[in-house]
Amino acid sequence: MKRLLLVYIAFLNLLFFGVYSCKNNDSNISKATIAGTWQLEEEFSNDENSSQLKEFPLSSCDKMTTLDIFESGKFIEKSYYNNFGTGGECIKDTEEIHGIWKKGYKEIFHFIYDKNNTLFFTKSYVVLKNEKLEVTIQYEDPDLEGETILKFIYTKKLYAVEEIDDLKR
Repeated sequence: MKRLLLVYIAFLNLLFFGVYSCKNNDSNISKATIAGTWQLEEEFSNDENSSQLKEFPLSSCDKMTTLDIFESGKFIEKSYYNNFGTGGECIKDTEEIHGIWKKGYKEIFHFIYDKNNTLFFTKSYVVLKNEKLEVTIQYEDPDLEGETILKFIYTKKLYAVEEIDDLKR
């Protein structure tokens, strides 16, 4: 009877530690987040009839584009462009892109764009890889045959001490 009791206690210990260790691993995964302000670094797109991505050259104004991702599950993209009519200065696009994001399986996040966007995305997903945010979007382009793929690479924007104080206000 003592032997059976020892086996039973050993089994309960294994069960407890097994559940506890799985619970810890799951909580670490669920804490992964992409929240913060990200700045556009690179952009890639595919050519007509090709699925291979090629780098799209960005101007210094394009690289001012930011993606604000909030813990609340919302995001806002603020784009900039060169205004050659006013001497090439950088101008912020008046239309921001809004949407929500959800954490998917493992380290994949899904962006769901507001319906007022001009393009209907057939697929979009976001991956945090090597401290860079990779946003991949696919859509049907009516002017081209096949699906267009865009990939945007963002780096986390680091703030100066003064900017952090402004964000807290």
